Amino acid sequence: MKTIFLLRHAKSSWTDPETDDFDRPLNDRGKRNAAQIGNHLAENSICPDIILCSAAARAQETLSHIRPYLPDNQLIEIFGELYLASAVTIMKFVEKVEETANSVMIIAHNPGLHELVLDLAGRENIGVSTLLNRVMQKYPTGALATATSESQIWADLTQSKTSLVDFVCPKDLP
Repeated sequence: MKTIFLLRHAKSSWTDPETDDFDRPLNDRGKRNAAQIGNHLAENSICPDIILCSAAARAQETLSHIRPYLPDNQLIEIFGELYLASAVTIMKFVEKVEETANSVMIIAHNPGLHELVLDLAGRENIGVSTLLNRVMQKYPTGALATATSESQIWADLTQSKTSLVDFVCPKDLP
């Protein structure tokens, strides 16, 4: 079984109109929300085998706020190509994960993350899953979706039965 965690970066700042989109940092709410998600990871023993993170400042800063809640030896890779990546591009990164890893976390951006979780969860199941209905409505900043697959091979993830098993937004957390 393979597990994929899809974390949208936390809320970013728009205070400086001169800042390039790639370089926008988190705002105060984003920093708090990222720490809430980190605490959620720790409280639920969520520890992905590898984290793939967008090189954008807001994604890396989100990672820095969840980092204290992860093991010291957490495997992390940063990729410029995950910045505003499509669902197809994100899946190409997932397909390259070593087969010894049973779980991966992607920290990236919408609309790619939103599209990917909908694709993995299966749009034909709309109406059956409360989680899927929530995801369809909105994939807010700081949201974490968790999907599991019966596949043993990352490259087969999109062809195998995949279930959305959790969807947590910062507003859901204390």
